Amino acid sequence: MCMDLQEQWQAEGYLVIPELIDRARALRLRAICEPILDQWRVANPDVAATGKPGGDPDATVMRHLNHPGYFANHMDWFCELMDAVADPRVLDIARTIFGEEPLFRCTSLFFNPLLTSKDGDWHRDSQFTTPDDDAEKAFLAAHGRDGFGMQLQIALAPSADIEFIPRSHLRWDTPEEYAIRKGDGWKNNRSNAMPGALRLAVEPGDAILFNPSGIHRGRYHADKLRRTLMLTYTRTSEPYQDYFSNQPWFLAPDYLAPLPPAARQFFDAFVHTYQAWWRR
Repeated sequence: MCMDLQEQWQAEGYLVIPELIDRARALRLRAICEPILDQWRVANPDVAATGKPGGDPDATVMRHLNHPGYFANHMDWFCELMDAVADPRVLDIARTIFGEEPLFRCTSLFFNPLLTSKDGDWHRDSQFTTPDDDAEKAFLAAHGRDGFGMQLQIALAPSADIEFIPRSHLRWDTPEEYAIRKGDGWKNNRSNAMPGALRLAVEPGDAILFNPSGIHRGRYHADKLRRTLMLTYTRTSEPYQDYFSNQPWFLAPDYLAPLPPAARQFFDAFVHTYQAWWRR
């Protein structure tokens, strides 16, 4: 079964895992994420890193739900959230897919906008870290099949707002795909005519895992509730320094103290990997 997960990941670029966490736990996590989102909209405690005071009404994603600024009077929230990130079942799946130990990278929350609905931009995450098509093709050749990292999205409310093109992580765009993703200066990248797109429907507790080098997008409609907790992991052998992994609050001596030993051990690897960079 474990090898089946790795084989599907490598061949298709995505997995759907029903009931990765039980529904009751998913609803507890949603109850935690709601006040975090409310606070972020008013005042992002990570403003020193982002330069932004919080999200506007049409924002659709926030990062670093594990920032200590959200948990001053709610250490139980913190423990519940971090326990989900370090859950043995979640880590076993990541370990199976990567073929090595997973390394924590980031927590994110996707949500519906308050005012303006939109279908998201079709993209590969590789387009944001490469300067041109040739560099992006080289990146896909090096990392496409196994994936540079993993986006594990857990539904906290029913949703059918993730779209993915199976097997697109293994190759460059077809002419039709490229015309939508990048053509005409990205004028068409919200098109609903993307060939081969698969829309993935999930219930609370279900998880979608996909290779971010594949072509994908989210959908964000003001009249359709979306609450999706995304846990991002990379291989321990391939750490990456960016905003996602820039979390210097882990250096506070008491930050991980409330967690059980197994969870602390998992996050200690994250601290060990990035602490020198954070201190600089």
